[in-house]
Amino acid sequence: MSSERSRLSRLLDYLPRGNLLGEAEWSRRHRFLQWVLLGHPIGMYLLAVLLGRGAAESALVMAPAVGCLLLSHLVRGRRPASFFVTAGLVYCSAALVWATNGSIEAHFHFFVIIGFIALYQDWVPFGWNIVFTVLSHGLGSWFERDLMFNHLAAQNSPWLWSAVHGVAVLAACTGMVIFWRVSEDEQQAREELTRQLGEAEIGRRRFTSDLLVNLARRNQTMLYRQLDIINQLEEKEQDPDALAELFRLDHLATRVRRNAESLLVLSGEEPYRVWSAPVPLHDVVRAAIAETEHLDRVTTSIATDLAVAGHAVTDLTHLLAELTENAVRFSPPDADVDLRTRRHLRSGDAQLVTIEDYGVGMPPEALAAANRLLADPPEVDLSLSRQLGFHVVARLAARHGIQVSLSPTPGSGITAAVLIPAGLFSVSDEAPAASPAGSREARPAPVPSPAATPVPAAVAPA
Repeated sequence: MSSERSRLSRLLDYLPRGNLLGEAEWSRRHRFLQWVLLGHPIGMYLLAVLLGRGAAESALVMAPAVGCLLLSHLVRGRRPASFFVTAGLVYCSAALVWATNGSIEAHFHFFVIIGFIALYQDWVPFGWNIVFTVLSHGLGSWFERDLMFNHLAAQNSPWLWSAVHGVAVLAACTGMVIFWRVSEDEQQAREELTRQLGEAEIGRRRFTSDLLVNLARRNQTMLYRQLDIINQLEEKEQDPDALAELFRLDHLATRVRRNAESLLVLSGEEPYRVWSAPVPLHDVVRAAIAETEHLDRVTTSIATDLAVAGHAVTDLTHLLAELTENAVRFSPPDADVDLRTRRHLRSGDAQLVTIEDYGVGMPPEALAAANRLLADPPEVDLSLSRQLGFHVVARLAARHGIQVSLSPTPGSGITAAVLIPAGLFSVSDEAPAASPAGSREARPAPVPSPAATPVPAAVAPA
């Protein structure tokens, strides 16, 4: 008994499992077969009438196929739906035999539909095709002697010949099952390969993220120590020339720190420096400018009655610094970069920050690609080095619902528009007066960022 079970188990191992199609793929194939079924009663009705069958009788004979089509739309579940489509197609085979007065050539249709129902990759359609073939031939011959067969041998022994036809359909189905099993093995192999590639991709991305975090954390530790030492030297230094050099060194270290924080942004890490209270917008802008090279070329016109929510200060400073640095780098050495803020009338109390440069600009294709990147940043990849700043800006903007877009500056250059939602602002009652519109902020030496200088308790990091 156990040996028989073992042989049966080995036999089943050779057979395909069936019903492994994804929902979308199964639905696509099912809709196709429904269209195939729809065409059968229409075509066969016309053929039956052409061959001399009555119109009413032909319509009545084709009605079950139409009923199967309707049921395949109404029932729930794959196997019931595929059963009714298969039943309709096999019934059409029998109807074709009826329309041609039992012509042997019409029986070929039973074999033709095997290739169609194989699209379901399921056992139910195959089994029903074999069973219906035998029953339709046997019962049809019992109902009317020459309905299914047009030769005497079959008319005299209808069930024997019905079994012969069933075995022939079974043999044809066997060949299709072998093909089905091979296709199923290939499908499973592709799915396994896709799964392994997906796991490898996830592992690669996790490795990239961990690598960025590790590098950034190491750099941060050394940079904060360096900034502490520079601050101590600045407090003790009395010589103006030496103090100016220390400020330059402080400025360089601050820019390096921003680069380290960019790695954390790309890895999805939250900002390390978080502020406990709102910070005036003009201070955020000054801090962003202080983190850029050639900051003396940036002119500003900033609203003074607004303050940025503490949780967004660090990210907004970083975002504006990246865009400002980019504008300064790609504009002529003697050209200014204009940074302005104004209320965005179409978005309530939102603020629009524009950063205009007058450099070489960007080709239309590159500009469109950059805007797509800013609107929908891709996953972290080792190929991000070419437009690292844009990737960082896109991720910082996505954190806070900020919209960033680029457009050509009239004449030449690029204008970056940063739309900051109203939810990131609060009214500042004690904000200092704004600089004159378009004026250059006077500073004898680079202004250190808020993280590198003492700040009031109201805006101290949390």
